[in-house]
Amino acid sequence: MAALSRLNWRALRPYVLSLLYVAAATVVLLPVRPFLNILDFTLIYLIVITVASLRTTTGPGIFASLVAFVLFDFFFVPPYYTVTVARPDHVLALFVFLGIAVTVTQLVVRLRARTEEALRSGRRTAVLYDLSTALIGEAGLDQMLQAIVDRVSDVFALETCAILLDEDGTLRPRATVGKPLDRSAPNLADVATWVLEKRQPAGIRRTRARIRPPGPPGAQATWNFTQGRRDRDLFLLPVATTQRSLGVLVVARRPGEPPLDDDQVQLLGTFANQAALAIERSLLTEEQNRAEILARSDELKSALLSAVSHDLRTPLASIKASATSLLQPGIAWTEDDRRELLGAIDEETDRLNRLVANLLDLSRIEGGALRPELGWYDLVEAVDAAVERARAPLAGHTLDVTVPDDLPALQFDFVKVVQVLVNLLENAARYSPPGSRITLAAGRRDDAVEVAVSDEGLGVPPGEEQRIFDKFYRVQERNRPPGSGIGLAICRGFVEAHGGRIWAERRADNGLTVRFTLPLRVEGPAPTPVARDTAR
Repeated sequence: MAALSRLNWRALRPYVLSLLYVAAATVVLLPVRPFLNILDFTLIYLIVITVASLRTTTGPGIFASLVAFVLFDFFFVPPYYTVTVARPDHVLALFVFLGIAVTVTQLVVRLRARTEEALRSGRRTAVLYDLSTALIGEAGLDQMLQAIVDRVSDVFALETCAILLDEDGTLRPRATVGKPLDRSAPNLADVATWVLEKRQPAGIRRTRARIRPPGPPGAQATWNFTQGRRDRDLFLLPVATTQRSLGVLVVARRPGEPPLDDDQVQLLGTFANQAALAIERSLLTEEQNRAEILARSDELKSALLSAVSHDLRTPLASIKASATSLLQPGIAWTEDDRRELLGAIDEETDRLNRLVANLLDLSRIEGGALRPELGWYDLVEAVDAAVERARAPLAGHTLDVTVPDDLPALQFDFVKVVQVLVNLLENAARYSPPGSRITLAAGRRDDAVEVAVSDEGLGVPPGEEQRIFDKFYRVQERNRPPGSGIGLAICRGFVEAHGGRIWAERRADNGLTVRFTLPLRVEGPAPTPVARDTAR
């Protein structure tokens, strides 16, 4: 009964207001009746009806015109206080007044409706433009969804707004503003699932009635449930594209707020569509990124196989040949021949081990898993260890090493810095003619120590000084020794992991100089440098 009474009052209120407008005008005009004529009363009543029509719809406006017609005749057309009219021109004036009043009412109501629609459209356009601008500025899915719920909550003054996404068959909140959703509320999960599957809006009303099942497809379903002491009206809309359902937009009005009207539901649907487009765009971007990663992975595998196939086959072939020769029956190898074959096996095994280690190091660099194990060491120890390990490739070359004794202790990963030096020395030896000079020099430069390895070899063409540090990149020139193109890439990864940098410079007299820096770190007092076994 209370709800029925509220409904009746809501419907009758415009008519009551229209009656009050006309009655108030009549009361005001009665004292001045002797001083005005029929035309004056007609104009004043038309003004009152126009004002009343600006605040009501067509029905109450016509009602106000009829009431004004009766009161005009009863109070202001002689004879007074009767419905009869003494003069024929007064009869004409009355009915002309009624016709003009009805026409003005309809025009005013129609104009007001168009004005309100234009204002609503303008507000909707402004809101959607603001939302589109926000979505363009947001990169991640969670940021875009949060921007949507923030604006929905601001526009509709909501108590709660949330977007639930379908993740492996379960709806989970991905963006929420205001009070959190009470997911333990009766039937909320079932309602959201139904909205997702049927792609239809649904409402959950604040009532203590028994829960009803969803209505027929195509209808706006309504569930009733009690949410303890904090009952709230919820409205759920599907977030879906033409191809698939993605989630649910849930909004909760503040207590005492009127229900959403058709325009608001339409605008909410637009927000839900924007959310669907944002989610779809994010999913497509993720799929594109995965496809690009797979393509790069395939490229990397192909390049890896192409680059290392020769380097892998060469030591394996040499090991196989030496081992097969030793195992051949009927051949009496001398001790020197046996030692030579075993030495070849040992040398090629070390070469193969270095190649595999380089590949593993490159995979760690590419995967971002490289973490230097920093310690305080003397650079001279690292240089000695590198020269010892590169002794075989440097055979036949003259090596000059210049490292000042007063270099401060540095904080670096000993194994990785030694590997950088070994790769640079081997690279210099490979691309230098026999008997040429290779120089290794170190010195302090501002807040870092700079190490340079120079050779008298083939050098690199102009403009390719930095490209030689790219993985699998090799200078395309004839008469160049084969290689995998990963040694310098590993050097760059190791040096940059220490916070330094590495670059190459062409020498004026042919050859190449590769320089790298190690920063002088100050992280607590420097301990006594650790002496390392140079045979490592």
